[in-house]
Amino acid sequence: MEKQTIRIGFIGLGKMGSGICTNIQKAGYKLTVYNRTLSKAQPFVERGAQVAFTIKELVDSSDIIFSSLLDDRSLIDLCSGGNGLLSSNISNKIHIGLTTVQPSTSDFLQEEHQKAGGYYIAAPVIGRPDIAIKGKLITFLSGNPLIIKQIESIIKSYTHKQILLDETTSSASAMKICVNYMAMAQLSMLGEIFAYAEKSHLDKNKISSITKMFFSGNEAITEYIEKIAKRDFDNVGFDLTAGLKDALIFESAFTSVGVKPGAVLAAKENLVAANAIGLGNKDWSALTEISRKFAGLTD
Repeated sequence: MEKQTIRIGFIGLGKMGSGICTNIQKAGYKLTVYNRTLSKAQPFVERGAQVAFTIKELVDSSDIIFSSLLDDRSLIDLCSGGNGLLSSNISNKIHIGLTTVQPSTSDFLQEEHQKAGGYYIAAPVIGRPDIAIKGKLITFLSGNPLIIKQIESIIKSYTHKQILLDETTSSASAMKICVNYMAMAQLSMLGEIFAYAEKSHLDKNKISSITKMFFSGNEAITEYIEKIAKRDFDNVGFDLTAGLKDALIFESAFTSVGVKPGAVLAAKENLVAANAIGLGNKDWSALTEISRKFAGLTD
């Protein structure tokens, strides 16, 4: 199928969404965009995209719909209600959800799309906005395998690795939670290590070098080590407020299946405290500043 015959709609042009959408557009697909803040759609319109002013208008002009939103509530609201996506004719249309949400939300949306004659594919991504704009994200994919095969070339336009799971959409959401949980636990641990090293008068460059050696091959954590060592949180990839949102997702997801999320409970407390003292717009690695404060390090 020719790219220009595939009609793609994209909802949500925030930091991650705009990067993903940019790569889809660069790949040559016919594109319609929707965003509550209309100015964010303008760069795409200037490059040839159409703009939709309602969800129904976007659905009517699209065969494949991507959504990149903040959280469970925003995604459910997008789909539900009199003006929601599912109130339009989505028969045989594909909705690809990029948002990190609870597994139960993914299952609910899969069922609701099936009732309406459409398809829901869970496709959360790993990577920051700067990685998204480079088209180098990793994605987990769950849902109907035949439908996933149909959208494979589009998915590849913004990712460098695609990990196919199974037909149950909650699987992709659960796997994304596992990955984000690991990253948050590591950041919390690094905050404690650097606070301990500082109070023990260890050379900052040496502890940074040793820590990078321990995490050799983990490019993302290596970058965070630099941020923490230099206490440079103004170059924001993933902001602290979004990190707090993820921590709450982890807590809910783990406790819903009877697992205590012990490794990130301290991280959640640090995120809450960091947000309370005005660090919400800093990089989420700024959660480590709370470990310094608890240790009495204030300069």
